[in-house]
Amino acid sequence: MDYQIVNKYLRGETSETEVAEVFKWIEAAPENRKEFISYKKVWALTAKGNENESHAWRFLFVPRFKKQKLFKTYLKIAKYAAILLIVFGAGIALQYIGLGIDKEKLVYQKCTSIVAPLGQMTNVELPDGTKVMLNSGSSLTYNGNFSRGERFVSLNGEAYFDVTKDQEHPFVVQTSLLNFKVHGTSFNIEAYTDENLVNTTLIEGSLGVMNKSNQELLLLEPGQNAHFNSLHPNVIVSNVNTEIYTSWKEGLITFRNEKLKDIARKIERWYNVKIVIKNPKLGEEAYFGTIMKNKPIDQILVVLQLTSSLKYKITASPDKPTLIYWY
Repeated sequence: MDYQIVNKYLRGETSETEVAEVFKWIEAAPENRKEFISYKKVWALTAKGNENESHAWRFLFVPRFKKQKLFKTYLKIAKYAAILLIVFGAGIALQYIGLGIDKEKLVYQKCTSIVAPLGQMTNVELPDGTKVMLNSGSSLTYNGNFSRGERFVSLNGEAYFDVTKDQEHPFVVQTSLLNFKVHGTSFNIEAYTDENLVNTTLIEGSLGVMNKSNQELLLLEPGQNAHFNSLHPNVIVSNVNTEIYTSWKEGLITFRNEKLKDIARKIERWYNVKIVIKNPKLGEEAYFGTIMKNKPIDQILVVLQLTSSLKYKITASPDKPTLIYWY
């Protein structure tokens, strides 16, 4: 195998013909697959320090497989289940996007909680004109005073904010671990309460990172990421390629040299499935790349299986989320 092509594949620079060539070689013999996995691990270590350069990341292009029966996962969505709303008061103009569902604009009064269900992304426009995109399994809430200038919102999950400028009324995002204060800016926050960490990436403007007592810890500049884990005392700031952290808006799942157990949670949210990792060592295996969400989950699993030590088994259930075993 020409390893220049393998290198191009790992950097996401291959043509469709070259991608097909790589997968043909991997599938030709078990030894080729083992060799590819070993080579990929070495390449990953050498590219680990180049997180802020686009060539350090690759796309997992799903090849055109020969005729075979592929398991199809259907998201069970009620007619109006693109978003779930719990309405208590304050005005909001909301648009939602889903899989094959028409956009609708709803107007409500009083305090509101907006939830993006598993497998869906939701677009929200707040009363001040601020635009928010919620990722799967995320929720945003704010109280009835928002329209009167108190711009406080609470986030559980991941969201991209494009905040309307208002110097007299700062916009504050509250999460379970940190708070964030802005006057007008674009940024991404990932703060799922079940993960005990917060990732914040600033696209433009300025963003103050605060503790839960609203004491400012630091001020982010565009192109910077702040990472905080509740198990460690410090907020880690680094310069990054912001597209890596916002690619989910374009229908992508991005892995930043993450452990497979963390990748499993992302896949669970987007496809509304349950993944059980039978081998604890497998869950600790590091991996990175970007997967296109619009691909059927069985194709995503095939690619992960080909490019890692992962094996899987799918168990369908008529009334529960599909169960997938990784081992």
